Amino acid sequence: MSSVSHLWSNGAHSRALDKAITPVRMSTYLANANHDPVYARSLYVWDRDISSALLADIAILEVALRNALNDRLTAVYGPQWFQLDIGLDGRSRDDLARAWKDLPQGKRTPGHLVSRLMFGFWRDLLSAGGYVGREPQRFPTDYETLWRTVLHKAFPGGKALAAAQGAQFTRTWTLETVTVVHAVRNRAAHHEPFISGFPLPGQRTRLTVQQAYEASQKLAGLLDRDLASWLFTNSSVPTLLAAKPLNI
Repeated sequence: MSSVSHLWSNGAHSRALDKAITPVRMSTYLANANHDPVYARSLYVWDRDISSALLADIAILEVALRNALNDRLTAVYGPQWFQLDIGLDGRSRDDLARAWKDLPQGKRTPGHLVSRLMFGFWRDLLSAGGYVGREPQRFPTDYETLWRTVLHKAFPGGKALAAAQGAQFTRTWTLETVTVVHAVRNRAAHHEPFISGFPLPGQRTRLTVQQAYEASQKLAGLLDRDLASWLFTNSSVPTLLAAKPLNI
């Protein structure tokens, strides 16, 4: 008998949850519960809670990241940096154009544009860069220059954290953490399960919820030591990890 069976002692509650969730979706949890339906339901609800907790942390981090990067771009190029040729690739230019087009005429301001841009736009600024233009006028871009001259200053905690891990504070090292947080954000936002971990785009290796939490804490530390301290105190992820249902 599961130690969490009391959560589903009401048959109507069990039937309601089973009706709301497709058998294919629940199969993930049944596989992790050795096909114990009571335990599987408890894992499902725990997965919902851990997903919500991760997303709550990232709600803070996503805003902090975009503000930090925007602040550095503004400091160097001015608040209208998005109207200048700062060496962005076609993907980033398309994201800017789409966000600008979606803004009502009265809200086409730097602040509104920054808030409209998705997490992926800011993550991509830490990539190596792609191409701009179309053949035969298609040319490579180099975001490494943008990183070294502007964007590295958005992460004042970078050198200390990298040194503590025996690494170098580089664009690619920073991107690794932002990529994990972005993947967690997308998975949680789309209600995908975390019970068996989660993959990174284009990779077979699956990360755990603990690693997702650690990446969020690391990104907070890269951006602001005080933010990391606040997130460490206020995140509910560790409590939920410790409270994961057990089948006894």
